[in-house]
Amino acid sequence: MVSNVLRFSDLKARGVVNNRATLSRWIKNYGFPSGFMLGPNSRGWYEHELEEWLRCRQSGQGEKWLVERGD
Repeated sequence: MVSNVLRFSDLKARGVVNNRATLSRWIKNYGFPSGFMLGPNSRGWYEHELEEWLRCRQSGQGEKWLVERGD
């Protein structure tokens, strides 16, 4: 499966998150995908992982995402 790579600006443009502090908190406490490093100061997220996380949150299955990821 080929998936687009999203950057922080893409997350903001989609209305997913407004600032980096919230993003860090979501990664740490709410199972938001941690993404991967694109460079020394750049992080990316696969679009399909973001969509799965959003779908689980909307359906009330947020805990399911954490268990499936092994957190």
